[in-house]
Amino acid sequence: MWEFDGVYAKLYETYGPQGWWPLLRMDRDGLRCHYEPENSVRELNGRERFEICVGAILTQNTSWANAERALVSLAQAGILEPDALADMDLDLIAGHIRSSGYYNQKAKKLKAFAQFYRSNPPPDRKLFLAQWGLGPETVDDMLLYAYNQPVFVIDIYTIRLFTRLGLCEAGIAYHDLQRQIMIRLKPDILLYKEYHALIVRHAKEYCRKKPDCSGCPLACGCMRIGCPDKT
Repeated sequence: MWEFDGVYAKLYETYGPQGWWPLLRMDRDGLRCHYEPENSVRELNGRERFEICVGAILTQNTSWANAERALVSLAQAGILEPDALADMDLDLIAGHIRSSGYYNQKAKKLKAFAQFYRSNPPPDRKLFLAQWGLGPETVDDMLLYAYNQPVFVIDIYTIRLFTRLGLCEAGIAYHDLQRQIMIRLKPDILLYKEYHALIVRHAKEYCRKKPDCSGCPLACGCMRIGCPDKT
């Protein structure tokens, strides 16, 4: 049977550091997001923190590729900064982020968040959760990756993986699973960053909605019916 720390060790051994959160950089192919190991460890500036927060909103209910296209559009227009978005017409914001889906709602969220962000709020979880349009996963993405706060991000991939490994019940509440994980892991910000990123990587490689268990590094000990070794 797997434990939370053992799962992390195996995933890190398999995939290595993921370099989350991806940040916009100009390269030979133009402006795009890059996954670089130093993204996880270096001190971020205000522009980068805001970019991560915007990305956390844009990636709600869509793929990162769609969110990235919206980020690039905002950056190329010179409006990926709090004052511009806070004062901009919602239709103009929506026009730049159509690729992210639900663009009218996300435009409202971005405008509201930009108004909140430019007041230089402290990275307080309750304060962020009190803002319209920010749920636990989005807030924890912001706090962990933009503000280096020790919170473990829970998403659909996390629940899927740990349910299949027998580490939680299906349908467990966000904060219940978060509490279980954080009790059992040391409060290490880099570990939390890498663990979340590794879970997403593993979900794309093997632990999909319809999983590919052949070659999965966590197959031995997986509780899911049909996995190679149900111990």
